[in-house]
Amino acid sequence: MAGRGPTNEVSKGVQDREAFKEACDLFGHEGALMRLRTFCAELGECVQRIEQSRPDHDTLREMAHKTVFRAGILGFSDLAEASMDLEDAIRRKSGEANAIEQWTRHARLAAAVSQDGIDPPAPDAT
Repeated sequence: MAGRGPTNEVSKGVQDREAFKEACDLFGHEGALMRLRTFCAELGECVQRIEQSRPDHDTLREMAHKTVFRAGILGFSDLAEASMDLEDAIRRKSGEANAIEQWTRHARLAAAVSQDGIDPPAPDAT
């Protein structure tokens, strides 16, 4: 896979390719790609919403809660962790600004992953 264009460069360090392969095993390659494209588009919308006007705590908590599982299953473990941290900060009413900043940073990175050039999983050689 190395050297196959910008997809690998952008996703390197952002998306766990093995976790995405597991999503392909679960949903099929096309199903996983469809979920990835939808997820990245929705992340971009969430980032815009946060940057344009700070949503209320309930909206932020719901957004973070929905992101945890989807980010994890699609291979964005840093975003999943930032989502859990954001949920926790809102629940504790402490550290919210930093948690929002971290979530937004990871969401921006995940949303920037190009979904069109992702290689289908290689057949199992066993």
